[in-house]
Amino acid sequence: MNEQTVFDPVARYSAQLDALFRRTRTSSLLALPPIALLAGLHVGRVPTGSILMWTLAILGVYAIRIGIAHGYLTRPRDGDPSPLWLDVETMATAAAGTSWGAMMFLLDSGRLDMLFTVKLAFLAAACAFTMNSMAVLRFVYFAFVFPVYVVVTAYALMETPFLDASARYGLIAAATLFLLLLLVMSTSVSRLMNESLAQRMAFVDLAAQLESSLAAEREAREQLEQQALQLEATHLRQHAYATHDPLTRVFNRYRISESLVRELHLLRRYQIPVSALVVELDGYAEFCSRYGQARGDELLIAFATFLAADLREIDYVGRWGGEKFCCALPRTSDSEALECAERLRRRIAGHAFIDELPELAITATFGVATAVDGDDPERLLARADAALYEARRLGRDRCQAAAVDQPV
Repeated sequence: MNEQTVFDPVARYSAQLDALFRRTRTSSLLALPPIALLAGLHVGRVPTGSILMWTLAILGVYAIRIGIAHGYLTRPRDGDPSPLWLDVETMATAAAGTSWGAMMFLLDSGRLDMLFTVKLAFLAAACAFTMNSMAVLRFVYFAFVFPVYVVVTAYALMETPFLDASARYGLIAAATLFLLLLLVMSTSVSRLMNESLAQRMAFVDLAAQLESSLAAEREAREQLEQQALQLEATHLRQHAYATHDPLTRVFNRYRISESLVRELHLLRRYQIPVSALVVELDGYAEFCSRYGQARGDELLIAFATFLAADLREIDYVGRWGGEKFCCALPRTSDSEALECAERLRRRIAGHAFIDELPELAITATFGVATAVDGDDPERLLARADAALYEARRLGRDRCQAAAVDQPV
């Protein structure tokens, strides 16, 4: 329980006013049918003017009380409630009590009959019923019952033909005893209502704290999720930097070597062949000298994209460095690797890599090597690279297969 909220005088006072006006509005609406019933019972027994005077007066008072309660409950909640609301409600409550007491005068039939008993019963019921709506602030309830008591006492002290002295003083004594009983009961009811109000305030405060904690937890979880996404994105970028060439976005030599480790393991265990290609663009240095480095980078990107698209999904394409690329071909024998290289060479010669330079003729030279027992990734790539240099020596734009015993 948050003691600051429960026992703060301003918050407690505001909560008491809220409870008072909510109950006042409800009890005032419920009082209208009994008022109409009581007025109807006296039709033909007392003058019509007296009935109308009392009915209009008490209905007017209750209409004012309903209006006050509605105005308070629908006001903008932008600050502490003004004490004026309680002052006006106290005066309206006193007027309501006076109106109920005035019933004894205005609806007096002049004889001790059933209507006299009915009026006393209605007064007692009104005092008891309003306790439930007003006891949250006892002095407001006192403002109702004291006028009733004073008016009834004044009525009893009058020279009433149908009441002798003992009956009048008996009525006063009964009214006094009933008033004391109401005051004692209202004390207990007020304590229970305020305890319930304090518990409700504590519950509301606890719910607000829980909602605040849940909101903070949601915010923390969202931040953690955002951080996790950022870490994942950072990890993916770092992984891409570690395994991919930053310019062409194909694998780098490290990633090609890593893939060959697995494929060479399959070769040693299951005799599944694996081959490697080393490819070099012919005349790349002259191309850059003529068209500039930006065009050279564009050509490298287009060439890498071409290789990746033309090879199988299980093949690996990577950039060795400069204008040189390497490819790992799993499940590929020596003859199949050489055939693949020849097919690529022919397609490269007929492909337009740069749209703005459709007449540009690009060729490439290939070195081909198929893994044998004792090869590791570096040795296999070195054998393919040695075959590439042999192809360059023989005139470029050709494919050269490495011999098993070719020096590296």
